[in-house]
Amino acid sequence: MNTLTKHFIKETRRQNIIQQREINNLIHAKSSLWINVSIYVLITVIEYWLSMIGHSQALRADAFNNLSGVISTVILIIGLAEATNTDDDDFIGKPIAKKDRNNEALQLSRFRLETIFTLITSFVIVLIALQIIVQSGIGLFHLKDKVSPNLLSALGAFIATILMLVVWSLNHHNGKKLHSTSLLAAARDSLGDVVTSLGTMITVLISHFLNLPWLDGTVSIAIGLFILWSGIKIFQECALNLADYVDPEFENEMKKSVSEFKMVHKVLDLRSHYSGNILVVDIFIMVTPDKTALELYKLNKHIENKLRNNFNVYDTTITVIPDPKDIK
Repeated sequence: MNTLTKHFIKETRRQNIIQQREINNLIHAKSSLWINVSIYVLITVIEYWLSMIGHSQALRADAFNNLSGVISTVILIIGLAEATNTDDDDFIGKPIAKKDRNNEALQLSRFRLETIFTLITSFVIVLIALQIIVQSGIGLFHLKDKVSPNLLSALGAFIATILMLVVWSLNHHNGKKLHSTSLLAAARDSLGDVVTSLGTMITVLISHFLNLPWLDGTVSIAIGLFILWSGIKIFQECALNLADYVDPEFENEMKKSVSEFKMVHKVLDLRSHYSGNILVVDIFIMVTPDKTALELYKLNKHIENKLRNNFNVYDTTITVIPDPKDIK
């Protein structure tokens, strides 16, 4: 077996290991999200029931907020299931030949499904937010028939706050451990839910003891606006990811890192994009034209290793261009 063959075998093995690690992370993330769904359903039922008997629009809005969490999480789980199904005979309904099912390019496309399904959840969140805002706004024009919320509503918000803290803790811990953008996004979302539930509890208590029926509806609108902002933020992040946007500052850091190699005269261009959580980089460098194939091969390996270790780059494609100033 010659050196070149060994190199390709080693590279294929390395990429397979990274792919499998990402798949395992997504599988663990999916398991964690099922726990989210269970707790979200429990919170939604408790809050909605207590909002009806406790006469609280704010608690009802918070219940719908958590319902959006249930819907969005289930959609995301479906996406993760598709992304990790490496032996499936189709890709979103498109048949795949058996020999192509473990194709690297196809797996990178599967990883993008996580982002696509997260994008879909953002639309669900926005629609629920708009419904809360409209209904609460209408309620403010009918305050004569409005009854101040009772303490049962405050109890519902308190229970929701405690349970959401548990959800946030699980998502934050597992998201950091698995390097999962899905779980970290869920952690950020659940932390926002903690704030809204706590705010709802405080609002209900103030509205009850000071007899301010308008306050409950006003806070309900504020919760709706918060949910709307969350949905738009998630949409923005997913859209940028799918549009192959990477933070220019981050790309400049990678360029600077590559330019530190003595053999590299100049980094002409660097293009990067994400496939789910996977970062892929194409880089164009200028070197002196007298370098041997072995020297360029070693340089490429050093660059790949540095980008992988420092920036968690999955795959690097390097194009070497001779410096025209040194061509005789």
